Amino acid sequence: MTSVSTVKIDMSVEPASEMRDVPPAVSIIIPCRNEIDYIEDALKSILAQESPLGGFEVIVVDGMSDDGTRPILGRLEQENAGLRVINNPARTTPCAMNAGIREARGRYIGIMGAHTEYAPNYIRQCVDLLEEHPEVCCSGGPILSRGKSLFGKAVAAAMSHPVGVGNAKHRFPNYEGYAEGACFPMFRKEVFEQIGFYDETLLRNQDDDLNYRVSRSGGKIFISPRAWSRYWVRESVGRLFDQYFQYGYWRVAVLRKHGMPASWRQLVPVGFYLSMIGLLFLGKLLPGWWRLASAILPISYGAILLGAGVGVAIREGLRVGCLFPVASSIMHVAYAAGFTWGLMRRAAGNAARLNVVEVNR
Repeated sequence: MTSVSTVKIDMSVEPASEMRDVPPAVSIIIPCRNEIDYIEDALKSILAQESPLGGFEVIVVDGMSDDGTRPILGRLEQENAGLRVINNPARTTPCAMNAGIREARGRYIGIMGAHTEYAPNYIRQCVDLLEEHPEVCCSGGPILSRGKSLFGKAVAAAMSHPVGVGNAKHRFPNYEGYAEGACFPMFRKEVFEQIGFYDETLLRNQDDDLNYRVSRSGGKIFISPRAWSRYWVRESVGRLFDQYFQYGYWRVAVLRKHGMPASWRQLVPVGFYLSMIGLLFLGKLLPGWWRLASAILPISYGAILLGAGVGVAIREGLRVGCLFPVASSIMHVAYAAGFTWGLMRRAAGNAARLNVVEVNR
């Protein structure tokens, strides 16, 4: 397992120690690397959260940022007794989260991100949900996807629609109940003592792996719109494709580790696109009108996308509705391509990982 340093950023003035002598009820962990444009606003909004009974601390795990993020973190740490900054030389998300968990003093541990806006009572609501549902080991809320550009708004619509993400309950803004995972989860600390930490060999999908282990151990995850968060999606075709390609690629590693997917919906895009390609090749071998059979799946798929796009257009405008099929198909194709590439790499006996530097949620 990759070693992680927990050396604090050198400070000329030590932060106030009074609050740090008393363990808080909640420890919030924020993986961070090169977030100069976001980190200050994110931390100020998190530090201003309504406090649960017993208070909370914030631990930023910085992946050796070199864009000016570190001086900002140093200043904020001096100004806020409830904030600590530790180093993550490995520079990857799972190493950052594990380093934070090891440093956490709270009985509840929350994972939050720098690219997301949270309800002002997000932390308190997550704690309340855990206390109201003693049968669950993790709480959270549905994520509200948002985009700034026209294409970004179409991506956000696709990430909140069953056609885009299947039955991913944590993506539906009004869902409340048990789910396979929470995007920004709040755990009971003993969960990590029982099932272990995040798998540091998984640069992506490490949360799916952990959720699967939670489920396999009999644990439950509960989400509620009372604890909402707003996530800003990728705003370009290239970044969206890369994001979902990596999701598909690293899904193979999780599947290989456990022998089955955390959720069968994760295999639907791959099976569908491979079936569609197979039919198209088969169509070239069939005589006459039988070749038309090879177009059934593509036509059906296009019709579903267009039909969903009409519904989106009614709610969010014609231009967003027109781009909805484009955004959805990019997500599906990229995921299927990444998964297929992962299978090919595994089949060839090449387990080398993609050269991926931390990509934020």
